[in-house]
Amino acid sequence: MPPRAVKQMRILEALHSAQDHSGRLPELAALARRFDISYPTLREHLTALEAKGHLQITSRGPGRSPELTLLGRSGGVPMYGEIAAGLPVGSYPEPEGYLGLRGRSDGFALRVRGDSMADRIEDGDVVLLLRRPPQRSGEVCAVRVGDDEATLKYLEWRGRAPERYRLRPHNPAYPTLTLSAREVHVDGVFHGLLRGDVVQDLLLAEPEGRA
Repeated sequence: MPPRAVKQMRILEALHSAQDHSGRLPELAALARRFDISYPTLREHLTALEAKGHLQITSRGPGRSPELTLLGRSGGVPMYGEIAAGLPVGSYPEPEGYLGLRGRSDGFALRVRGDSMADRIEDGDVVLLLRRPPQRSGEVCAVRVGDDEATLKYLEWRGRAPERYRLRPHNPAYPTLTLSAREVHVDGVFHGLLRGDVVQDLLLAEPEGRA
């Protein structure tokens, strides 16, 4: 399971907020106290953010706090838990981390579990989605069925006001589900895909030690 990164993103947002309101960044010791972390742990967070391209750290000599330069606003793309490419599974209420991408404000990411969308989307891939309704029949969508079940499928329908949707897998070994439109809620529409080590490279991870 990828590490959670909520605190790291809050630190980045705190830096942006301070610069927006006062035109300068807070002292690092005060920032560490605000987040109830040690100064070395804060430095680890900042070093990780620098590696992802969110800020630049410049040394000011022994005994002095380094100078920080923010390199543009980017809260990252929230990455939620697993979504099934198979039978529906539980929903994804809380982000497990953030991807260091300059994504749209309506974007989010989900990790795929299962192979019903193979070989287009494989088990373990991370899909990027946009929170908007599908614009045409046949788009890949993240949908919830009923109250809290989620799945990734082609969403198909006929007519301008469909009464039923078809949830079709890419893998022909899996069945196509036909459901009442009232049972189906579209959470997002497929926008892109990440595969392999690039996911871990982009994940804004908590540094080791105290979070």
